[in-house]
Amino acid sequence: QKRKLEEKEFINLLRFADILSRSSDDDAKNKSYKVISLLIDDYGEDDLFKNFASSVLIKLGNFPAIKFLEEHSKLNTENQSFELILERCLKEVYQKIPGNELIFTDAQYEIFESLKKSNHFSFSGPTSLGKSFILNAFIQNIIIQNNANENIIILVPTRALINQISLYLKQEFSSVQNCRILCHPTVPKTFNSEDNRYIFVFTPERLISYLSDSNNPRIGYLFVDEAHKIVAEQDSRSPLYYHSILQAERKSIKLYFASPNIPNPEVFLKIFEKSTDESLNIKSSPVAQNRYFLDLVDERCTLFSDINREQNIKVNFSNKTFADWLNKLSAKQASIIYCNTKADTIQFALNFSKDLPCKDDQKINELISVIEDHLHKRYFLIDCLKKGVAFHFGNLPQRIRSKVESLFVEKIIDYVFCTSTLLEGVNLPAKNIFILNNAIGMTHFTDIDFWNLAGRAGRLSKELSGNIICTRIENKKNRWKNPKKDLDVVRKKKIKPIKPLVISGKKNFYSNIEAALTGNEFTRKNASSNEKNIWNHYANIALIHEIRSDDSALRSNFISKNENARSVLQEIKKEIAVPVRILSSYSVIKAQYQNRIYKRDDLGEYTLPLDISYDSVLANLKMLCDFYSWDQEEASGKNPMYRTRDSLKYFAVLMSSWMNSTPLSRMISNSIKYYTKKEEIWDGDKPVPFKPKSKSHINIVVNEIISNVDNILRFKLKNYFGNYYEILVDRLGKDKAGENWGEFLEYGTTDLRIIELQNFGIPRHLANYLLQHYKEFFEFENNILISVDREKLLDDMDSNSVEFKELLEVL
Repeated sequence: QKRKLEEKEFINLLRFADILSRSSDDDAKNKSYKVISLLIDDYGEDDLFKNFASSVLIKLGNFPAIKFLEEHSKLNTENQSFELILERCLKEVYQKIPGNELIFTDAQYEIFESLKKSNHFSFSGPTSLGKSFILNAFIQNIIIQNNANENIIILVPTRALINQISLYLKQEFSSVQNCRILCHPTVPKTFNSEDNRYIFVFTPERLISYLSDSNNPRIGYLFVDEAHKIVAEQDSRSPLYYHSILQAERKSIKLYFASPNIPNPEVFLKIFEKSTDESLNIKSSPVAQNRYFLDLVDERCTLFSDINREQNIKVNFSNKTFADWLNKLSAKQASIIYCNTKADTIQFALNFSKDLPCKDDQKINELISVIEDHLHKRYFLIDCLKKGVAFHFGNLPQRIRSKVESLFVEKIIDYVFCTSTLLEGVNLPAKNIFILNNAIGMTHFTDIDFWNLAGRAGRLSKELSGNIICTRIENKKNRWKNPKKDLDVVRKKKIKPIKPLVISGKKNFYSNIEAALTGNEFTRKNASSNEKNIWNHYANIALIHEIRSDDSALRSNFISKNENARSVLQEIKKEIAVPVRILSSYSVIKAQYQNRIYKRDDLGEYTLPLDISYDSVLANLKMLCDFYSWDQEEASGKNPMYRTRDSLKYFAVLMSSWMNSTPLSRMISNSIKYYTKKEEIWDGDKPVPFKPKSKSHINIVVNEIISNVDNILRFKLKNYFGNYYEILVDRLGKDKAGENWGEFLEYGTTDLRIIELQNFGIPRHLANYLLQHYKEFFEFENNILISVDREKLLDDMDSNSVEFKELLEVL
């Protein structure tokens, strides 16, 4: 509902916006920009508005918005004052991005200049600030402008981000000679050259693996994206993040941190004992956001203003469903719908799409063909895509997930239902963000998490504002059940400073680390599996620091805050025989298990064979289950790896297929046969009779497999088998240590040529495809790639095939 402004109100608003734009206060600047964004729809053709909008945006230095409005003839650059013309000209000269026609915003330029002057730096700002954009410009400056022969690592939270960032970098640096973009910690031998410079995109575990090999090229810079993950109290990967960055810091690598919204970004420098002066918190946002609460239970709608006022909006609900509102409010503009759990995400997407008309599009049909070939013909995503809708979560195979993202960016699909993958830094902004759930998993949003997600409302350079629409559909737990309390995070728009456990020691953090080391009870009997994993992991890291005599913040605070800490660490240290480099590479596995295995006298009888048959895999899974006590360590949590001893039979089926290069589609069909014989499947938290013709049960199998490949095979089991192999190598020597199943699990093959191609950046499915159909164009010597006849390969391939297009992308 809109009210026509009186002329005096309209002029006053513009005058106030102009005055506020000249302030040095970020909140004032944001209000100034908000006024322009709210007036644009109704007054975009008004000459007075165009004059004031031009002045405000130049003062704010928001060049993406200026460019957008100029393209739509909604700015007036005539009759501007000399002062304004001069300010714009100066900013366009000084804030021009090196090697690019684009112009930094004022905030982006301030960060960019600070990065150039610092050996270590930490900055934070709104999600829409364009943090990755700034880092890429800085990398360009290092490589091109400074001509520095330095290698760079970009650290990301999960594998889900690796492909998106590496493809973007390949496009950005395609013209830079001898610049290689790599995603695996093994540098192909044909790339080994003093002239080559490398940009690596790694997860924390890949960073640790890379740094553990002294033969790898030296690294000069480490950029940590989504840095708040280092100190996330509920994220079991946060200790791994901390450990990996500390390893880099010990090698004198320059550290740079980027995080969303955090008011004290200097905290990351403090954790790694760097000067906290080199930090910057940006509060000004280049995109305005409008916040609403749409309550379909109590039938009310609330607008939250930027001056801490709430306004009830009169809305005619008249039995409209959520699908009706989503359709109406999106108005054919891009919308992301956050649903929290994978099950909710898929179900909401299906429910919404079922009544939409079919959308016949070539690119959608191509993706549907990929899903049918790569997963299964009856996968639910196909039903959604036919209607121009998609769902998106972290375990979705990369080739499918990246195509969903591309279709959304290209506006071929308008709706994406998602889990918290977007909180990991996936760059997928939208005009509208509908938030149906106020939690991640079972934990309510923190202020950082909420604003990191909500901050994706509004696309820089595409529009001036975005809409955050928190929506209560039903009165269920974690679905805005208690609006008065739950909406505080939306209403206040304030983010508290971070107080890392490693520094504060709050919540008995160091008492629980001592308990983890000594095997005593934790301070809370009802502690979650996640919390226990975090305490156990930090305990391992503290022990590693003790063995190395590393004076880290973790070790020194543990000793200063716990009177028994030093003696506990020293007593355990005396018992440790396994080399600290192995402990450090596998910090997620308790030292006591690694040590127990290392001290065995009969290890030569238990090496891992090249035989990857089901029986061989099952036998070795049982062996490692006993060696590492999986019945204790992997039997808790929502989706444990170990439920009963019979669980190992399922993973033997999965592992033998995966390591033998079996395509996912065949693994899925084999798994359906397995469950048909087994006659039951886990649906949620209980077993139910398996129905092989049930579309729902087939989808449970598909989602279970892609999740287990990602989380169990390529992370948990890869770590266990990789650790075991490293112990064997140290005890027996490489020639007698057997095969490295950890490597086979990471790459999904025992074929060393496929592993080699993956190290070059070609994904598993495409490497398999190329060697099956076009191996004559690849020359290998002792499984090392010597050359590729690229021209003949591309000429011979069908240029309309999905594989041809995927190959062009990675090349």
